[in-house]
Amino acid sequence: MVGMRDVARKAGVSLSTVSLVVNDTGYVSQDMHDRVMDAVKELGYLPKKRLHRADSQRTGLVGVLMPTLNHPFFDALLSEITKQLATIDEAPVAMGVAEVPAAETVLLDMLRHKKLDGLITASHAEDEGSVAALEAPIVAFDRYIDPSIPIVQSDWLQGARLACEQLLAGGAKHVVEMGGPRSQFRDIPIDSEGNDTSFPTTHYHRALEEELATRGVRVDYVQIDHVAQLPLFSKAAATAFETFPKLDAIMAPDIAAAYSVQQALKRGLKIPQDVQIVAYDGTFVADAAGLRITAVRQNIGALAHGLVHFLEEEMQFDGKRRDRRADRKVIPVRLIKGDTTR
Repeated sequence: MVGMRDVARKAGVSLSTVSLVVNDTGYVSQDMHDRVMDAVKELGYLPKKRLHRADSQRTGLVGVLMPTLNHPFFDALLSEITKQLATIDEAPVAMGVAEVPAAETVLLDMLRHKKLDGLITASHAEDEGSVAALEAPIVAFDRYIDPSIPIVQSDWLQGARLACEQLLAGGAKHVVEMGGPRSQFRDIPIDSEGNDTSFPTTHYHRALEEELATRGVRVDYVQIDHVAQLPLFSKAAATAFETFPKLDAIMAPDIAAAYSVQQALKRGLKIPQDVQIVAYDGTFVADAAGLRITAVRQNIGALAHGLVHFLEEEMQFDGKRRDRRADRKVIPVRLIKGDTTR
């Protein structure tokens, strides 16, 4: 099927230019307009039509709010979301990064005033009640905001099982785990649908720790206070070896896992004979230490597809989201285990 990206490639223009032309939502030069229309005719491209809202009312602009772009996972996720948006003719992205002052406020204000067709948010809102009250097309990545807002996330419990299987198969007796602030963890039962906490990733940590404990494996935790501050990942790796010199396994996000490889080699330790190092996320950074290591990989392409699919559904039923509260479910995307590759 011919998509907007094919038209852009054929015409030699950007996706945003194609969107402006086919949706008639902004000015482009006559030359650009003609090139796009020639490509549309030659390829037989037909823009998709939405339900319940006229195309003329669409902006062709979607907001995406990320907690940071310093972390390779969120950078990769944004790239995949952009590609997926092009398949539903929502090419341009109004980008917001939560660590930038007022970025969230600007995007929410644009959504409120119909300057955005919808919003994908991977960051915690300052006022989640006000977000849900917008009655606008919103989809959350790995964040619980309100029962009416769909969530797409990795299957954290499956991820914990994959990590546990790998560590036990390697004979781990003392695992050092690295992750975000423990203040995110709550003393409540794990709900496989993720509705009991706004930090669903904590299910992975808790399930991993509980399973390893039942097998007699010691687990210690090294905290990384903020995912946007990359030096903290290096510090966490050094802290693990300095604080627990008898550790024989490390389970950590890609960046911390790569730094852990460096720390192990600096201490003359062999991998995996002396210490197992398993990465979580599976981005290209897991290979940055120059040594292939096992990774539990989040399926970023599938996550982006799920986010865009549900956003398109929300846009089709714009203004009626509240009436469908009972249909809201958390969509878990399965993870993949394998070695990192160059």
